[in-house]
Amino acid sequence: MPSAPSMSVRQDTVIRWNEDSLIAARTASSDTVFRKKKSATVAMLASMVLPGAGQIYNESYWKAPVVWGFGAYFYSVYRDQNTQYQFFRSEYAASVDSTNTEGITGLKKQRDFYFSQRNTFGWYLAITYVLTLVDAYVDASLFNFEVSPDLQPHGEWKATLHIHLR
Repeated sequence: MPSAPSMSVRQDTVIRWNEDSLIAARTASSDTVFRKKKSATVAMLASMVLPGAGQIYNESYWKAPVVWGFGAYFYSVYRDQNTQYQFFRSEYAASVDSTNTEGITGLKKQRDFYFSQRNTFGWYLAITYVLTLVDAYVDASLFNFEVSPDLQPHGEWKATLHIHLR
């Protein structure tokens, strides 16, 4: 059985090369950058305190204004719909008396519409908040994941399949 190639550098130093180290030396690129790990817990807690802070911690700076934009929009619509709901609720309550137990039908429809809209945008705001937490957690977990353009070894391992059709 042949032995692994060796090379003497000094009298007391011997370097042994095996097949795995040769493949690793050929496939390793010089532009590989190793990044420090990010804590998923810290990223999620930062996003809990201030939505978008986890994205900044993860160095995904472009995501923070997107989170803030959606949050501000959904909150402003929620607040506006709640104001309208409160107004029509009080108007409808004022229209109900002993002679008119049904109140004014148009006011009731308006009240119910703004109630539904307010709740819908409240859900949108809550979903945006939860998605921000999930994004911060996942982004921190995958922060040092290698995404080089060439993830395949350079022709070292190949599998082929031939199917003959008649």
